[in-house]
Amino acid sequence: MDKRPPDDIQVDKANGRLERRELWVVPAGEMTAYLQDEFGWEQVQLMGQIRRYRRRLHLDRWESVKTTLWIAGGANLPLLSPAQLQEHLRQHWTIENRVFYVRDVSLDEDRLHGRKIGFALSVVRNVSLNLIRHLGFRFIPDARRSLSADTDFGLSHLFRPPPLEN
Repeated sequence: MDKRPPDDIQVDKANGRLERRELWVVPAGEMTAYLQDEFGWEQVQLMGQIRRYRRRLHLDRWESVKTTLWIAGGANLPLLSPAQLQEHLRQHWTIENRVFYVRDVSLDEDRLHGRKIGFALSVVRNVSLNLIRHLGFRFIPDARRSLSADTDFGLSHLFRPPPLEN
């Protein structure tokens, strides 16, 4: 895809960083049948890549360059321009990061898999996060340090009956 210019380029400046995103879009065409037969991915219509360049504002060179491949499809996929498609792809990751950031970073969930009991472990992690927030801790690492130093405090809250509210 490097042989042709990107279909869309977006540049953002925020949080002391400059980010340039280049998007290439390719119709799935003949790949649709292959992807359905080989992987069970039905109705793939588009594919491509996004290349992201990031640097801090005070630097002259790019600090990181990441390329991500993507596919899109489905019966209800609207006809989107490359700029609209790039916005949709960006919104997906914004939502994904908000939902899973705390579990991935604070609880190291990506490293600690439980293949057969993954759902149960996820429930335990959610309960622990809700309990930590209910106790008034603003940051999860602070709560982990405090509760591990005084285990009786944490356990007393875990097994206390919930208060009745009107």
